[in-house]
Amino acid sequence: MKNQFPQRFNLRATLLRSFTLSLLTPAISFGQDIEEIIVSGQGGVGTIRLRVQNDAGSRLGLSALDLPASVGIISQEEIATKGDYGALDAVTRSTGISASASPGNGGTSISSRGFNGHGSTIYTYDGTRLYIVAGTVTFPADTWTLDRVEVLNGAGSVINGIGALGTTINYVPKKPVLGDSDFEAMAATGSFGMRRLALGGGAQISDSWAFRLDGSHTEEDGFVDRADEQRDVFAGSLLFQPNEDFSMRLSIDYADIAAAPYWGTPLIDGEASYDHRKNNYNFGDGRVDYEDTWTRLHTEWQITPNVLFRNDTYFIDVMREWQNLEEYAYNSDTGLIDRAFYLGIIHDEEQLGTRSDFLIEGDLNGMANRISVGAEFNTIDLNYLNNFSTGGFGVSDSVPVFGFQAGALPITENPTILDYQTDTDQFAIFFDDVLQVNDQVSLVLGLRYDDIDFSRFDLAIGGNPASAFDTGFDAFTWRLGVVYQPTDSLSLYAQASTAADPVTSPISISAGNANFDLSEGRQYEIGVKQQFMDGRAEYTLAYFDIEKEDILTRRPASAITEQIGQQSSNGFEASLRMNPTDVLSFDLNYANINAEFDEFFSGDVSLAGFTPRNVPEQTANLWANWSILPNLQLGGGFRYVDSRYVNDNNTLEMPEYTVFDASLNWSLNDDTTVTLRARNLTDEEDFILAPYGPQQRIFGDPRAYELSIRYGL
Repeated sequence: MKNQFPQRFNLRATLLRSFTLSLLTPAISFGQDIEEIIVSGQGGVGTIRLRVQNDAGSRLGLSALDLPASVGIISQEEIATKGDYGALDAVTRSTGISASASPGNGGTSISSRGFNGHGSTIYTYDGTRLYIVAGTVTFPADTWTLDRVEVLNGAGSVINGIGALGTTINYVPKKPVLGDSDFEAMAATGSFGMRRLALGGGAQISDSWAFRLDGSHTEEDGFVDRADEQRDVFAGSLLFQPNEDFSMRLSIDYADIAAAPYWGTPLIDGEASYDHRKNNYNFGDGRVDYEDTWTRLHTEWQITPNVLFRNDTYFIDVMREWQNLEEYAYNSDTGLIDRAFYLGIIHDEEQLGTRSDFLIEGDLNGMANRISVGAEFNTIDLNYLNNFSTGGFGVSDSVPVFGFQAGALPITENPTILDYQTDTDQFAIFFDDVLQVNDQVSLVLGLRYDDIDFSRFDLAIGGNPASAFDTGFDAFTWRLGVVYQPTDSLSLYAQASTAADPVTSPISISAGNANFDLSEGRQYEIGVKQQFMDGRAEYTLAYFDIEKEDILTRRPASAITEQIGQQSSNGFEASLRMNPTDVLSFDLNYANINAEFDEFFSGDVSLAGFTPRNVPEQTANLWANWSILPNLQLGGGFRYVDSRYVNDNNTLEMPEYTVFDASLNWSLNDDTTVTLRARNLTDEEDFILAPYGPQQRIFGDPRAYELSIRYGL
C-alpha cells in the first residue's frame, strides 16, 4: 500500500552495492584461521562479533555463527562511542528496528519485522523477563550499567515465552569478576540543559569474593517547555566463587525516572513549526514517574565436567505513575488548541520468579550434543489505579496556540483510585538442543510449553458492582534449525519456528478479552553469515517470512470482536562490519520489510493488503570511525527510517527521516578521553518517534551538542 519514491530506490541500490561487494570478497579467506580483531582506538565500533556468545538466541552458549537465527550484539564501548545513553537510542541502531516510543509505553516501544509494540517484543534483563502491564516497559532506564545488548530478530517464544514474534532484546549488565580491579567515570554537559555524571567500578575483595558498583545521574531541561527529565540509576553486585565449579551472584538494580511529561505536538494544517514544537500543552505540573527495583540471585554449579546447573531467582518491584492531560488537537474554526483526557494511572506490580536449567554436554551416537532442559515459575501481583471512574476522561478545555496558561492537575477533583487487582501464575518447561551431526552440519531444536493462570478482581466503583473472573491460556512453541559451515568462517542456515503473542498484556486482561486465545505465529528464515578479510570484516544476510493468525477484528456489520484476523510480513535484513585499515572502521545495516494485513476489517471496510501502523518499509544505519591521529578520532553516521502509517486505514502518514550524528574524540592519555558530540546534525524536521492520536506527533529533539570527559582504569 506504500507509494514508492525515487530516493528510496537510490538508498536501496547504494546499500545493496555495498553488500554485494562484501559478498564477492570472502573467497580470499576460505580455509584460513580467523582471529578476532578489534581496531585500535575505534571505541568498540570495529569489533568483529560473529564468534561472540549471544544468549538472546539460545541458552546453549552458542555464538552467532552457530545459531540458525538473526542475532546481534551492541557492546558497551560502541554505546559509549555513539553517545547512546538511553536504551531506546542504542537498540534502534540495530538492524531493522525503529522507534515507536511514547510516555504511555514507557518510552521504549519499537517496530521490528513488521510487528509493532510490546505485544510482539520481549525485553529481558540478564535473561530475566518482567511480565508487562498495559503495553509498558520502563527498564532498563540507562545504558551506563550495561555491558552489552543482545538482539534476536524474529520469533523468540521458544526462549522466553509468549510475546516474542518480532524481537527479543536482552540487556546484559556489568558484573563483578575475580581478578584485577577497574574504575570508570564520565561527566557531560550539553544542549537543552543536559548534565550527566556516571561512576562505576569493581574489585576483588578476597580469594572468593568480588563486587561491582555502577551509578549514573542524568538531567535535562528539554527542548520542549516543561519537558525536563531526571534519571537516576544504580546497580550493585556481589560475587561469591569459592572454586571454579561453583558461584553465586547477588545483584540489585534500581532506577528512578522522572520522564518528560511531553505527549506530542498537535499539527496545524498537517505541520508543526519550530516554535510550535516548543509548546507543551500538558498541565503545568503533569508528571511521568517510573521506579523499578530488580533483585536477582544467580547460581551456577558445575556438578560434573559435563553437567552445569544454573538458577536465577528474582524479585521485581515496579511503581509507575502518570498524571497528564494527554490529547490535543488544533481547532480550525476557533484557532485554538482543544485539550482533553486527563488520565491518572498507577501501576503497582510485584513479580517473584525462579528459573532453573541443566546444561548437559554429551554424545549421541558419536555426535557431540549439548542440551539445556529446565523450568521456570513466576507469580505476579498487580494493583491498577486510575481516574477513569472519577471524571478524568471528561476534563477538557481550549487554549491559544501560543501564550497560554497550562493550568494545574485537577487531582483532587478527579482522584486516582484503585480500580482492579490481578494475580497471575506462570509456569513453563523448556528444552534447547544442538546436535553436531558432523564437522560441517549442526541441528538446533527448541521446545517450550507455557501455562498462565489469571484472576482479576474489579472493585465496586463508578456505579459498577464488584466483580471477579478467572481465566488462563497456554502455548506450545518450537524452533527447528540447521546450520551448514563449509569453512570455520562461513555459516549458512535455515530455520522454522513458532511464537505466541497475547491479544493484550497478559497480566492486565479485561473481562472483554478473557475468553480469547493467544495469537499464533510462525516464521521461516534462511540466511548466511561470514567473516572475511582475515577476520577484519563480517556480514550477515537473512530472508524471513512471518505469519500471525488469530488477531482481533470484527466482521462487517457485526458488533462482535473475533479472532479471525491475520497479518504477515516478509523481507530481508543485512549487516556489514568492516575494518579495511587499522585506523578506519564502519558498521552498516539495512532492512526491507513488506508487512500487510491478510484479513482485517475496519467497520465495513476490508483492510486486506493494507500496511499495519508504525511499520516502516525500510530502515538503515551507518556509523564510521576514522582515527585521524593516534589520539584523535572522528566518528559519524546516520539512522534512516522510512515513512510510516499513523492508522491501519493508511489514510495518514508520517514522513521518512534521516538523522545524522557525529563525534570527535581526543585521547588525552591512555585513561582519559574528551568528546565533542553533535546529535541530529542536519536538524531533521521530520524526526518523529511516534504518533499520539491522528493529528498529534511526538518529535525527536532538534540539533544538539555535547561535551564530555571519560576516565577509565
